[in-house]
Amino acid sequence: MPIMIFMTRYYYNYKQSRRTFSVHFSILKKIFPAFLVATAIIISSCEEKPTSIGSGLLPGKDFITIESTDTIGVGVYTQYADSVYTNNLTYSYLGMLSDPYFGTTTTDFVAQLRLTQKWPGGGAFTVDSVKLFLGMTGAKGTLDSTVHKIKISEIGEMLSSTTSYFSNRDPGVIKELGTFDVPAILKDTIQSVAITIPNSVGEYLMRDTTRLTQEDDANDFRSFFKGIYITLVDSPKPLVIAFDFSTAPVAISVYYHNNKTNYLEYDFIVNINSIRYNRYYHNFSTALPATRIKHINDGVKDTLSYLQGFNGVYPKIKIPGLSSFKKLMPISVNMAKLSISVFLDNDNFTTSNAPAQIYLSYFAADSTRNIMPDFLLSSTFFDGTFNSTNKTYTFNIASFVQLYLEGKIPKPEIEMYFPEGEYKNVIFRTNNSSAPVKFALTYAGY
Repeated sequence: MPIMIFMTRYYYNYKQSRRTFSVHFSILKKIFPAFLVATAIIISSCEEKPTSIGSGLLPGKDFITIESTDTIGVGVYTQYADSVYTNNLTYSYLGMLSDPYFGTTTTDFVAQLRLTQKWPGGGAFTVDSVKLFLGMTGAKGTLDSTVHKIKISEIGEMLSSTTSYFSNRDPGVIKELGTFDVPAILKDTIQSVAITIPNSVGEYLMRDTTRLTQEDDANDFRSFFKGIYITLVDSPKPLVIAFDFSTAPVAISVYYHNNKTNYLEYDFIVNINSIRYNRYYHNFSTALPATRIKHINDGVKDTLSYLQGFNGVYPKIKIPGLSSFKKLMPISVNMAKLSISVFLDNDNFTTSNAPAQIYLSYFAADSTRNIMPDFLLSSTFFDGTFNSTNKTYTFNIASFVQLYLEGKIPKPEIEMYFPEGEYKNVIFRTNNSSAPVKFALTYAGY
């Protein structure tokens, strides 16, 4: 990998910690001032202007000039897209959160049920009980004794690994399997909840045992029962439950017996191999009138801009002044640093609950959305973490700027987004606010 200027580091300035010659300290104190005077005389008699030393030895074209500027204008706009790609994400969510600035966010998911085994046979059977197991990764919101309700429905669309599913997709419900009470969730931790549901759910899933196979043929169970839509309904208080299917599946376990054997079990699960997608819905109108977001997708440069969890609103950052630097090419970008301050109200938004990290993305010439090249080179160098002392997020984007100036990135435009699993929101001071975005650029011209 070629090493660019912004990737270099100064070597550590090693200090000797041991004595290298024997001089008594009192003697050293006497001769040291004289030494400094003598050295100053020698230097002053030999010194040329630093920028001209050796100018007679090298042609002018070999000189570089280091330039810095922090006056490049930055415009920030709040954007929102109600349809984002959500196929097979690591996490799925159920629930609703409310915010006086952002309004209400609702999230649920659609997933394919998979089998853990072929139907073992055994003739006629009787369902004894059915349980729904929810393996939760965590929960946020009001964690108290409130009882919430979960609704499970059958969908009519067979899910495909080659289809793109988006966050505003209609799940296509064809049958409601039931609405059930979820036990009180009292803490944000990994836990498993078992809910007893009617025997009729198990009887419905097992009504044709010839379809209890998973072999990608016409008889496959996934084409017989196409999937489930799971949502929390009528939540009396804000709550979002997180699921990580790589560590804990969601399962419907049917306990039954036949003429030969008692205490049999057959499972239908949502796991990491299940095709699934998340749904998100953001209702900004439910925010408080005094604090709700005023400008979304309207091109207005407000004094505040917003970044929301669950693929809600996000800032688009434009740096149009960078285009003027193209006429200076070839230049090498040594440093390009973007710093943005947060808005705190010491109630909903404080230094203690600010999101830990933010990512940046850009659009390539083929319209694909890519993470910043600086992050791919070094996530530590890129930064994007919250500084609670300065109340800012800082991003190093030297590689992005270099590629833009070289014509390899079409526009000097950046979008903010959260890493997957972040549920918090953040508000920034932007544009003509008391603490606008700062963009500092240092480059070498040849």
